Amino acid sequence: MTSHYTRGASLSSEASREHIERALMDYGATDVCFSHDGSRSAIAFRADGRQFRLLVSLPEADGTGPSAGDTALGAARGAKAKDFERATRRVWYALTLAIDAKLGAAAAGIATLESEFLAHVVLPGNRTVFDEIEPIIESAYRSGRYSSLGGSPPSPTVDR
Repeated sequence: MTSHYTRGASLSSEASREHIERALMDYGATDVCFSHDGSRSAIAFRADGRQFRLLVSLPEADGTGPSAGDTALGAARGAKAKDFERATRRVWYALTLAIDAKLGAAAAGIATLESEFLAHVVLPGNRTVFDEIEPIIESAYRSGRYSSLGGSPPSPTVDR
């Protein structure tokens, strides 16, 4: 039996992007846009008074081509191109599933849109919450000490 995830790999990347755009707009998002730069794509949108930006790392295409007249290398390149396209479709489909789940949780009242997409909230200065907090988290794990995010550290709980 083919899983839903595996079936999704047969959807085109464009179909997944269209689904994402439609789902965001159905939720009430505005200014939905996609951009692409090399092996990275981004999805940006506005919703619930916030701006969001999700970065997606895509598989890198092998830029090397076969020598002129070399059919064996041409066939190998064709196989690599198919593998690349399949991997790209899987990434977009996985993102479709993730966004659908987040929007579903927000729509059902299980969570807020902001809590579901918190890492992707764009702050003044055009950096995301993740961009700001990731070095603090890394430092805390490296040092073994709590790093304040502007407030006081949580008070330790005592079992009685």
